[in-house]
Amino acid sequence: NYLKKHKKAEYTILFMNKELNKHIKEVQEKAQKEIDFMIEDLKSKSDLTEDMKNTNPLYWVGTMNTIKKQAEEIVLKELIYV
Repeated sequence: NYLKKHKKAEYTILFMNKELNKHIKEVQEKAQKEIDFMIEDLKSKSDLTEDMKNTNPLYWVGTMNTIKKQAEEIVLKELIYV
C-alpha cells in the first residue's frame, strides 16, 4: 500500500517486472527479523523478567505490548517508510 500510494514509479516497475510479490516478501521477512531482534534488545534493557509473568501478569503483558509497538514503529520508520 505504501509503495502504491507514495512511490508509484517504484511500484509500477516492480509490478511490470513481476517482482512486486518477491520484493514485498523480502521486506516483510527483513522487517520481522528486525522487530524480533529489537524486541529482545528492548526487553533486556527493561526491568522485565520471566518471573513477572506469574507474579504480575498485567504489568508483564502491558510492558511487552509497549516494547512490541516501539519495535514495530522503529522498523516501520527505518525500513518501510524510507
